[in-house]
Amino acid sequence: MALTGPTLTGLAADRSPGCATLDEATAAPAAFDVTCDVLVVGFGAAGSATALEAAERGLDVLLVDRFAGGGASWLSGGIVYAGGGTKHQKAAGREDTAAAMAEYLSREVGDAVSPETLRRYCDQSADMIDWLEDHGALFDGTEAPHETSYPSRDHYLYFSGNEMVPANREAVPPAPRGHRAKGAWLSGRAMMEGVMARVRATKGISIRTEASVRRLFVDEAGAVVGAELMCLPQQGLMTALHRRLERWARVIALQVAGVSRLLLALVAMIEARQAKPLRIGARLGVVLATGGFIKNRAMVERHAPQFVKGFPLGSSGCDGSGIRLGLAMGGRLDKSGQISAWRFINPPHGFAKGIVVGPDGSRLTNEEQYGARMGDAMMRKAGGKAWVILDADGIAEAKREIATGAMWGFQSFPARTLMMTAKRAPTIEALAAKLKMPAATLRAAVDANNAACKGTAPDPMGKSEDMRGLIERGPFHALNISVDNPAFPLPVLTLGGLAVDEATGAVLREAGGTIAGLYAVGRAARGLPSNFYVSGLSLGDCIWSGRRTAAAIAEANAPQEVIPAQAGIS
Repeated sequence: MALTGPTLTGLAADRSPGCATLDEATAAPAAFDVTCDVLVVGFGAAGSATALEAAERGLDVLLVDRFAGGGASWLSGGIVYAGGGTKHQKAAGREDTAAAMAEYLSREVGDAVSPETLRRYCDQSADMIDWLEDHGALFDGTEAPHETSYPSRDHYLYFSGNEMVPANREAVPPAPRGHRAKGAWLSGRAMMEGVMARVRATKGISIRTEASVRRLFVDEAGAVVGAELMCLPQQGLMTALHRRLERWARVIALQVAGVSRLLLALVAMIEARQAKPLRIGARLGVVLATGGFIKNRAMVERHAPQFVKGFPLGSSGCDGSGIRLGLAMGGRLDKSGQISAWRFINPPHGFAKGIVVGPDGSRLTNEEQYGARMGDAMMRKAGGKAWVILDADGIAEAKREIATGAMWGFQSFPARTLMMTAKRAPTIEALAAKLKMPAATLRAAVDANNAACKGTAPDPMGKSEDMRGLIERGPFHALNISVDNPAFPLPVLTLGGLAVDEATGAVLREAGGTIAGLYAVGRAARGLPSNFYVSGLSLGDCIWSGRRTAAAIAEANAPQEVIPAQAGIS
């Protein structure tokens, strides 16, 4: 959900010279048009969780969104990373503990959050699944039969990270923790439709869609006490058109980004001509649940230029506008260069049994790893260039798996395209010549892989024995998985956000301390996946951080129990 409309198009991409600062222009008005306890900006997973938790704790909530709601979560696969013994893990006969989950995740997320925060998430994640099911989502314990980037239609629990990679499973007891919400298609939409319906039905939550935040208001002490919205009429032809255009843009963006941008330009025109200001007072604070900044090309070019060629994965509003207003209030941006690049080559399973090499012919990483590891290695080590090397048997295995019909269309179509457009040659040396890479280097990579397959040497990348595949029968194939292959776009999304207090979600000042009255959750904030992403960790963090922040606001403002004077006399 975008926080700002066309009124802030002159704002710098981040807090560079010329960016808006805290000054008299944001001073609170003498009177507000509407007041609430908490203003939540963004009606995606993080905003929904924040609003629900706050309302259930007795707070009066106003939830606003520039569009109709859903955010990037609505477009997602609907995976929530949870463990420690969820009821669905138990139904699948899987044992797990919060301690094992925390130990594994610490290997993935590093210093994204403190060990204490990571352990709290793991301790509370099983309850989070129960909470989601109590609030409109559905899950299931039917486990996928093998590792995959996304389970088939009949499976809902799977290893969604790198738990089964030998280096991890030998150190930490593995368990499947990817919980896919039940849905007929990509499950994010089904999950969000259920949760959003519960939000709409919850007493204490008022919702205003087609409303963007133009600026934040502060009191004399600098605390955030509200915001000015630019609102379309709640009914009418132009509002209906605005909603329809954005919905088309949101869906089409996954296939044709240029058409999506045109539709959003029309959306901005409607806002510029039809939107009227509304001043909102928030007695206890404003929560930014506005998503990341992958749709803001200027911010991506500034913070992670090597990822600009990737396909921006996010909703219409993932433009960093909420983050930028936090920066304008004196906040700090953390992990801004951390971009997740998804290069999934499994399924088909046979692709992952090949090896992935860069332009110099050397192998890049362990191919069985979660696709974000593959994408990261490709982008940071090989300039975005990479090929999957397979022999005739590997290609045949992939074709057999596609023929079973077990794969989703968004998995089988690019796999077929990659095989149809692959470079082919009768020998590895001839294949290297076609790829313009050193033949000796590619030959050495293939020979090392084959030695590992035959058990005469360890796999150089630590690949599992059952994920290894011989590459020795021609013709040999090189599948182009490079970032600039138009037939196989590389999805990218931002992981960094506003630095926040990990206990409350309060936005941290660049100069030290917190910004009173301003909070950030989900991908608008630094969180669990801000160093590295595995499937389900972002959605899980959105739900968890939203609930955490709402609870912190409610607890900090709960009526204090009055103790009679005599009770304190010893």
